[in-house]
Amino acid sequence: MTKNPYDSPLFASVSTSGASENAPRPTERPVGVSVLAVLHILGGLVLFGVQFLMFARLDSMEESLRAMGIPPVLVIVGVMFLSVLTIASGIGMWMGTRWGWWLAAFYYVYGVLRNASALYTVVSMADQLEGTARGPEFYMIKHSVRIVIQSLLLMYFFKGNVLDYFDLSTLKKGKALGILVGICGTIGAALTALTMIFG
Repeated sequence: MTKNPYDSPLFASVSTSGASENAPRPTERPVGVSVLAVLHILGGLVLFGVQFLMFARLDSMEESLRAMGIPPVLVIVGVMFLSVLTIASGIGMWMGTRWGWWLAAFYYVYGVLRNASALYTVVSMADQLEGTARGPEFYMIKHSVRIVIQSLLLMYFFKGNVLDYFDLSTLKKGKALGILVGICGTIGAALTALTMIFG
């Protein structure tokens, strides 16, 4: 009686190793990613609506914006950029795509740096804000809290199960963070240059 070759230990080990190499990534979406995806999509839609309200009131806002050295057109472009980024990152997170992870991680790095810049501005203008209704302390606390929250969310995106879900388990975290900070720095420098040109 001929022994079935498919029952041999050699064949089993070969087929098992081949299957493990081609095994699909885990498809179960982490709860945190699901929650953030929904929040990003909803938040992006709200920002998209706010953009049209700002555009309708641009004439009344122009004087105060220019007094702060901010070209009104850059405000509209900035809100549009954030709304598209937020919606796209939410969709990418929900689908579990690699670009979804990169957009979401970029969103949080950008948020940390943007709020750090705002905090620096508040600290440097503390004397001028002393006479306002809320005072500089309110803005310092607001931007500090945002920095902490966005830093924690960024750290969450580097967790093992989250990276596995996005099929990025072999991602070099330090390099990825460096790339994200570099892109944010480039965008910040470009916005500063545009402000100086159109301001």
